[in-house]
Amino acid sequence: MYLIFFGFFGAEGIIYPFWPTWLDSLGFSASEIGLLIAAAYWPQVVTGVLITYVADWRVDQLRLAAVLSVTAALCTLLFYFIPAHLWMFVCLSVLFGGVWMVVLPLSESYLLKRDKLALQNYGWVRAVGSSAFILTSTLGGFLFAQYSQSWVPLVIAASMLITAVACLRLKRQVARAHLAPPGPARKRPDWKALLAHKSLLIAIAAASLIQLSHTLYFSTASIGWGVKGFSSSAIGMFWAVAVIAEITWFALSNKVLAFCAPLSLVMFSSVCAALRWALFSNSDAVSLILLGQCLHALSFAAYHAAIMRFIRDQAPQDIQVFTQGVYYSLAVALPMGLATPFAGYL
Repeated sequence: MYLIFFGFFGAEGIIYPFWPTWLDSLGFSASEIGLLIAAAYWPQVVTGVLITYVADWRVDQLRLAAVLSVTAALCTLLFYFIPAHLWMFVCLSVLFGGVWMVVLPLSESYLLKRDKLALQNYGWVRAVGSSAFILTSTLGGFLFAQYSQSWVPLVIAASMLITAVACLRLKRQVARAHLAPPGPARKRPDWKALLAHKSLLIAIAAASLIQLSHTLYFSTASIGWGVKGFSSSAIGMFWAVAVIAEITWFALSNKVLAFCAPLSLVMFSSVCAALRWALFSNSDAVSLILLGQCLHALSFAAYHAAIMRFIRDQAPQDIQVFTQGVYYSLAVALPMGLATPFAGYL
């Protein structure tokens, strides 16, 4: 599981900071880049629900995650080889987002099963993923500065292939050790059972609102700090502080959740998010920015770990993966897809 999350978030560590700059190097405008990024999130609203439902029913989720990772890697390589035409890239972004964004709910739901069986610690594995994000974004910055932005899609594709190999390797190891959880249900899962769990649906809705505020932050924070005169190295330091805070919380999350109710943490996290954005508004003080970045542990990592625990314990057994897909579709992809095109304007 460590290698799966290392590969996935290693790719994300290149995608978030460098995919927009690579598109910019190809000559796309800021509005076109916003469209291309948003186009990767829109299809997950549909594919995240449909593919995870199939994983609960017919297909082994680790093998499916491997196939999707390979497909996403091929899509990324197509970005590198085909001419840079806007609508061709939009179509490719839709295909790319529709497969790559589903790898995480498939992998994370499998990790939660292992966490519940005390075979793995969710927080530690997720912390390794966040560490991979820092590592690849840092090394990627040096690589692309030395050899140009053209390496961006190649490095992303390599990380996706690592994810695929790790999924297949874990599947083989689990099969050999006879530790595999029960196979996919023969009976079609009843997705309507999720509608009866009102508290779970409300928690997912709350998470989507917290994520919506973070979407605006992801899209505009660096630009805003640059306008206020901070250097690229300072902005990089700000992001590093946030991810280190996130890693720290994930590493401790299982211990915190041993004595704190998940929904209480979600409510606490929303308050911390509001406090964080209030600290950022009209503030040029480095101390307040750093404090706000430290709050990333509470405004993001706290609610995400809590929601994962709540889904693990409350979702119906036969639609665990599907519930994970609903979370990532409605609480992550939908806010990102809706807000990203408007973030620059705001």
